[in-house]
Amino acid sequence: MTGARTLAGEALATVLRECRARTRAWTFDLSDAQWQVPRHAGVNLVAWELSHLAWFGEFWVLRGPHSVDAHGHVQAGAPARIAGPDALFDSSRLPHIARWSAALPTREEIAARLDAQLEACLAALAQCDGSDEALYFHRLTLFHEDMHGEAFAWLRATLGYPAPAGVAALPRMTEAPPIEMPAAQARIGWPTARVGFAFDNELVEHPVRLDACQIDASPVTAGRYLRFVEAGGYDDPAFWPGEAGRWRATQPCSHPARWRRLSQQWETRWFDRWLPLDPGQPVIHVSAWEAEAYARWAGRRLPTAAEWEHAAATQPGFAWGSSVWEWTATTFAPYSGFAPGPYRDYSAPWFGDHRELRGGAFATHARLHDPRYRNFFQPGRNDVFAGFRTAAP
Repeated sequence: MTGARTLAGEALATVLRECRARTRAWTFDLSDAQWQVPRHAGVNLVAWELSHLAWFGEFWVLRGPHSVDAHGHVQAGAPARIAGPDALFDSSRLPHIARWSAALPTREEIAARLDAQLEACLAALAQCDGSDEALYFHRLTLFHEDMHGEAFAWLRATLGYPAPAGVAALPRMTEAPPIEMPAAQARIGWPTARVGFAFDNELVEHPVRLDACQIDASPVTAGRYLRFVEAGGYDDPAFWPGEAGRWRATQPCSHPARWRRLSQQWETRWFDRWLPLDPGQPVIHVSAWEAEAYARWAGRRLPTAAEWEHAAATQPGFAWGSSVWEWTATTFAPYSGFAPGPYRDYSAPWFGDHRELRGGAFATHARLHDPRYRNFFQPGRNDVFAGFRTAAP
């Protein structure tokens, strides 16, 4: 397993502190007015999401052992004492839209809860015996907060707030020939007999027969995608069959939502700024439907998640992890033998209607960059930091 999945002891405590420092740096710099996020399907109120993080750490680390009630909700063995009630801060119990009408704590109260929860969890960590079982919820809490950290970044990008501290511009892609992948019997996922942490949807390792194919060495650039846009690709129904066409009919533009053309120059919105479109950077903020439309126009397709994972694990020239999440052709579904983890709502509710993404984005903490890590969003989402690469045949 990668080093992040085996963190323990003081090393784990150090990264938990670092993770919390980043969470605070990416949220508490915003004004009170910026915390009043308008209702939006892709983001949360800052106050609710921070409160949820404090609740999550307390619930899983400090309030065990857990059980499941008749409604399928996980119940804690001990009552809340730091971060507030389950009914308000458990994302499985409070519907997304209801969070805007909930009575939320003040900034000062949230800051105090975050500090108290972290210190209590670190004290509990110091008493752990160091086994994977004992460290499971500490590691889960870390990765969960890393994911929400990225969500704070895309909230800021969605609402046109300044980029969070430490986020640099997208890297420029180095053009390279596609990689020729021979047919293979790939091993996908983490083995059950492992050391360290694994998410439930990464289990269990299984064989997948892959045909020979060709796969891009890096994600598709904005310059390559621009050729599709200027060729009228958004307005040709041949590239938007079925559900893709229904999604396209809801979109007002014949280009990515965060592009615009001024005179003869294309620009793209980067957080609170409009910048000249850099043709060497990966295309970003496109949906799976847009990715597939480009691939059809180019006479190619999206890679499957298994092809992507195998290429990332075996091909030195396969560039990934520092630019954008990458849409695949694979519907997010359980592996054979799947069993939900203690955090039952992490994967199972999203199987079937979400699309799998792989890799990692510029705003994704490096700890989450792993070839086996499975991200997932509904295919119409174009607000997250997602792009794609193509494959053939």
